Amino acid sequence: MNYPSPSDVNRAYNPVHWGYAASNPYKAYTAICPTLGEMDVIYGNGEAANWIDMQVSALFGASSKTDKALADSIGLFSDTFAAEVRTYKLSELMLFFARYKAGVYDNSYATFDTRRIGSAFFKEFLPQRNMEMDAAIRKKEQEESLKRRELPEGYIVPKGYNPYTWYLERERKLVESGDKDAIERASRRIGSYYMPTS
Repeated sequence: MNYPSPSDVNRAYNPVHWGYAASNPYKAYTAICPTLGEMDVIYGNGEAANWIDMQVSALFGASSKTDKALADSIGLFSDTFAAEVRTYKLSELMLFFARYKAGVYDNSYATFDTRRIGSAFFKEFLPQRNMEMDAAIRKKEQEESLKRRELPEGYIVPKGYNPYTWYLERERKLVESGDKDAIERASRRIGSYYMPTS
C-alpha cells in the first residue's frame, strides 16, 4: 500500500473526493486501493471504523439535523457498519457515500438516519454495484475479444485469402514444420473445422 499512515489514506479517500468517485464509477470499482478491512490489518484495529466515521460524519454535517444523540450514534454505527463492509474497497464505499449524499437512494440524507445508510448500502447500492460491474466486465471482455480478432496494424492478408483462411494456411505450415503448439491447436480443431491441406 502506498500510504505510510492512516492520515495519508484519509487524505486520499476523503469525502471531498466523493464527486470524483461519483463521476467515475468504473474507476471506483476497478481502482487498485485498499479494502476497508485492510485498514485495520495495516494500521491497527479501529482504523476502518474511524474511516467510516469520517464519511458518515460528512453526511451528518451536510444534513439539516443538529441532534447531539444522532451525532453520538455515528460512532456505534461506524463500528458495526465497518465490520459488515470490510471486504469492499475504499473507492467503492466512497462511490456509495457520494450517491447517498446526492439523493440517489432518496433524500433521506437530509434528515440523517444511520439505519437508512446501512439499508441503502445493502438493499440498493450492492444490487446496483453488481449490475454495473457485470456490465463493465462484459464491456471489457467484448473489447478484448474484438482486439484479439483484429489484425495487427499494417498487417496485410495475401490476395486470395480472407483473414480466417490465411490463419488456417499459416497454421498448416506450422503443423508441417512440427510446431507442437500448432499441432495441439489443430488437433482441437479436427472434427469442428475443415483445415485445408493444400
